[in-house]
Amino acid sequence: MSNVLFVICMAVTLVGAIETTYQIYKLTILDASSRGLKHPRLWGLLATNGNNSSGLLLYLLGRRKYPIKDIDDHQKILMNKRKKSAGIGLLFIVLGAIGLILCCSL
Repeated sequence: MSNVLFVICMAVTLVGAIETTYQIYKLTILDASSRGLKHPRLWGLLATNGNNSSGLLLYLLGRRKYPIKDIDDHQKILMNKRKKSAGIGLLFIVLGAIGLILCCSL
């Protein structure tokens, strides 16, 4: 029984991690394109890459020089949806990690 619960918790954690990474990638693309940065997809890949989120920190520090130029209401709504989806992905990671800890302690 505990092996099945372990696999379920691992799957929940994995789904949360993939969802959060994807949403951060898409948010970075939206933000970079609204700021007029060149190669927004490359910035998105850079932001999601790295073991200690160094790519995301590099993007956040580098974007300070570029104010938001053009963003419409549709992009704002899309950004808010993606932020909520990333939050849900983080929730899945936390719940899965708690489940994994409980499985290992039994």
